[in-house]
Amino acid sequence: MFRKNLKRTCLAMIVTAVLCAGTVSARQLRSGSNFTVCGGSCGFNNPCAKGCLCIFPMETGSPFCASHPIPGATVIK
Repeated sequence: MFRKNLKRTCLAMIVTAVLCAGTVSARQLRSGSNFTVCGGSCGFNNPCAKGCLCIFPMETGSPFCASHPIPGATVIK
């Protein structure tokens, strides 16, 4: 009896979690995007979009736009 109730409870929890995740994803897709997608190359004369950073990694030497700083890389302003 206890095992049967435990299985039902676990199944109900999983179904609830999946439904909640689907609802959140659907809301995010419907709402207008308020974030900037960072990407592409950049430099002193070619700045990134507003809200993005121009990252210059020492290994490759090719600057690119990113949303967050990278440890060990220089940020070009």
